[in-house]
Amino acid sequence: MIMKKLFVSVLALLLVLLSMAACGGKTGETPAPTTNDGNASYTADGTVIPGSDPGAWSQAETTEGVQIPNPWIDCTTLEEAGKLAGFSIAAPDALEGYPEKQIAVIENEIAEVTFNNEDGQEVCFRKGLGTGDISGDYNDYAHTETRTIGDKTVTCKGSGSLVYNAAWNDDTYAYSILSTAGMTAEQLTAWVGSLA
Repeated sequence: MIMKKLFVSVLALLLVLLSMAACGGKTGETPAPTTNDGNASYTADGTVIPGSDPGAWSQAETTEGVQIPNPWIDCTTLEEAGKLAGFSIAAPDALEGYPEKQIAVIENEIAEVTFNNEDGQEVCFRKGLGTGDISGDYNDYAHTETRTIGDKTVTCKGSGSLVYNAAWNDDTYAYSILSTAGMTAEQLTAWVGSLA
């Protein structure tokens, strides 16, 4: 009985050693990478390591992490913005408390005028083709209501007495005003009237 157990143990040990040797066997040796030219990695003998050359990757492999070019074009005047947008835009020349002004366009789609202050707050006026929401604001607000300002029906989103997002359309163009500090009723009325 002891002899039988010893024989089975030795046989099991041999099988384990054989399987380890089989798994550790080399079918084709690839030297460790030694260089990388920014595109592909190479072995010591100059062979490209498979899968290391982005030029050989399929589109599906490269879409993650690829950045889309910025579609916004900076402009110096509203007239320049209008030419690039394909429509005119009117917005305030200046806003009290917001000394920095930028004008930008997504060609043939949207024009915007953004005012910034030292505290990092901004007010953004946008006009774009179509009737959809062009604000770019996807926040949830405590209240959403519709107000009539002049001849415009404006959807206002805000919290408390302040409106952070105002949007409307005239069946040809969509408009929005976004204020990170919030707009008072007086500011809202004046700013909606100034955007055309």
